[in-house]
Amino acid sequence: MASKKRNNTKLLLIAVILLAFITALPIAYLFMFYSENYTLELTGPEEMTLNLNSVYEEPGATAKVSGRDATGDIAVSGEVDTHTPGTYEITYSVDNMSKVRTVKVGSTMDPVLELKGKTDIKTKLGEKWEDKGFTATDDDGTDLTDQVKVDTSGLNKAGKCEVTYTVKDPSGNVTRLSRNVEVEANTNYDTPGLPICMFHYVYDENDPPEDLHKRYGNYISAQALEEELNWLVSENYYFPTWDEVRAYIDGELLLPDKSVVLTFDDGAMSFLDVGIPVLEKCKTPATSFLITKNKGAEKVQKYASKYVDYESHSHDMHRSGGNVGHGGIFTALPTDQAVADLKKSIEICGSGKAFAYPFGDYNEATHAAIEEAGFKCAVTTQPGKARPGDDPLLLPRQRMVLDQTLQYFQNKVQPPQSATPAADTQTE
Repeated sequence: MASKKRNNTKLLLIAVILLAFITALPIAYLFMFYSENYTLELTGPEEMTLNLNSVYEEPGATAKVSGRDATGDIAVSGEVDTHTPGTYEITYSVDNMSKVRTVKVGSTMDPVLELKGKTDIKTKLGEKWEDKGFTATDDDGTDLTDQVKVDTSGLNKAGKCEVTYTVKDPSGNVTRLSRNVEVEANTNYDTPGLPICMFHYVYDENDPPEDLHKRYGNYISAQALEEELNWLVSENYYFPTWDEVRAYIDGELLLPDKSVVLTFDDGAMSFLDVGIPVLEKCKTPATSFLITKNKGAEKVQKYASKYVDYESHSHDMHRSGGNVGHGGIFTALPTDQAVADLKKSIEICGSGKAFAYPFGDYNEATHAAIEEAGFKCAVTTQPGKARPGDDPLLLPRQRMVLDQTLQYFQNKVQPPQSATPAADTQTE
């Protein structure tokens, strides 16, 4: 009897052990699965200590969710103010997982950096920056003043910015301070001007069009265009947007001396078929001023390119009927009709930032219509470079002509000190 009872006890114990094992196995599996497929790990230490006014560089974190890399989904909250001693927390969260990094900022600088003069300053855009000075030393008193790097890049546009001062000692410790600067808009400063190039039609030298010499010299070969664009790229030219052009004209933005805007009038098939591939090959952006009545919507869709911005050359105003300049009808239309035409062209182009006057004709009425339609910039065929203080709705352009040499093109776009005189000609 006692033996039977002991056997039953053993069987019960074995059953309990088996049940526990069977229950624990899936739990262990789930735990392993979760731990391998759902992870959030901090990059770098969980606790950091920084000197006063040092530079905090966010180490970041890595994560997996359902086995996939979810690092880009991590939400980071919290800030570290290295200019104020204290303890800060940075929280990293993703898919119900979170971790915290603690950052302690001390009360002493190493190296020591001191700014002379005021730290709140006003200046005008384009004015020469005259620094009030600074000193820097490491923890053993070694002078590091000549190692300080000053970043004034924020002074290139109107508004509030910072001029930063950074010094690094031989041990790798970094200290950074800044001055708060309010930059006022200004159109009265020395600038070489912004060339806005006026092209029209593009052809292949191996297959010249029949009307090559009947288009007022407005053709350029794809081969010549490629040579010019390659030169711009090799010279590190900057290609500003129309928003930047307007800010430049209004005295709110400095542009690099080597800046240029490329425009192609009319939206002719020669440009679309031959010119756009050259822009894409050279990776240079340009504006196509489109006469939208001429299958504009189809052209915008079919010839969409990240290197081409379609803007208005009017919907149906590139035709005769006026008595100003070349006789374009725009100058003779009532304002309401002109504005309606412009808005239709804007709708088709998908943008209304820039406009090119048909035939280059304009008067007070056309200027008012352009302004009412909401354009930021408008270009004429008058020769010259655009400058701060110009009327943004009457900007000049540099004409590009048939058989022009690379030197001719360079003279048109280079800052004055590196260019030689070249004739300008007005065209349609």
